[in-house]
Amino acid sequence: MVIFVHYFKSDKMIFYFTGTGNSEHVAHRLADLLGENVKNIADYYDTIYKGVDIDLEGNYLGIVCPVHSWGLAKPMARFLKNCRFKGFDNQKVFCVVTCGDTCGTADKQVAELLKKYNNIVCSKVYSVQMPNTYIVMKGFGTDDKVLADQKLQNAEPEIERIAEAIKSGSDYKHYVRGKKPFLKGRILYPLFMAFTMGDKKFFAEDGCTGCGLCAKKCPEKNIVMENNRPKWLGHCVKCLSCIHRCPARAIQFGDITQDMGRYYYRKA
Repeated sequence: MVIFVHYFKSDKMIFYFTGTGNSEHVAHRLADLLGENVKNIADYYDTIYKGVDIDLEGNYLGIVCPVHSWGLAKPMARFLKNCRFKGFDNQKVFCVVTCGDTCGTADKQVAELLKKYNNIVCSKVYSVQMPNTYIVMKGFGTDDKVLADQKLQNAEPEIERIAEAIKSGSDYKHYVRGKKPFLKGRILYPLFMAFTMGDKKFFAEDGCTGCGLCAKKCPEKNIVMENNRPKWLGHCVKCLSCIHRCPARAIQFGDITQDMGRYYYRKA
């Protein structure tokens, strides 16, 4: 049973989770277009397992996060389960998921979590395609620069269309479910969450400079610096912030990522 002992009053009505910056960018662009503020759910990490009450203010309740294996990134699913939104007064509720390709049943998952734990109906779920970042499994990888740049270019007008649809209440829909969504979202996603979250294969090569950026940027506080090298603490969520943001390309995952590309969102 979750006992709610932490209370926050917030005017930040768009809550986001990010690993490599794609969802952070989308959240901030939506906030600018909708006249709202944003809140990184990583700021709640120290209290979220004990339960958090959040007093809502503003015109919108927005959720923005990446798709991980055709479902919600684990930290966002945990956030929606362990927080309680207080003062809900029929704000417009929406979710935008960022994906490299397709989204599976992430839309159904966020709607179910909001309804079950806060009795809130999510009116719309949208998707925005952004560059691929999953590189810790063979057969996957980052997009080449041409494709990544094209995705980023296409994302901007899509974000604007989504913001306009949210404001106007139009029937505009943009959610790329992909093929076999039930198989991917209801079977592969739970397996992914159950069996691929470990961090034992992460390590830093000799090229590590000890800058500590990986520890600073880890949204799960899963990395500490020990003897000037990163040490993973065992509660990784595979956001891959550490491996993509390392300025020395020194962080690797087993023998898979040495020749893989790296990506994180950089402002133009």
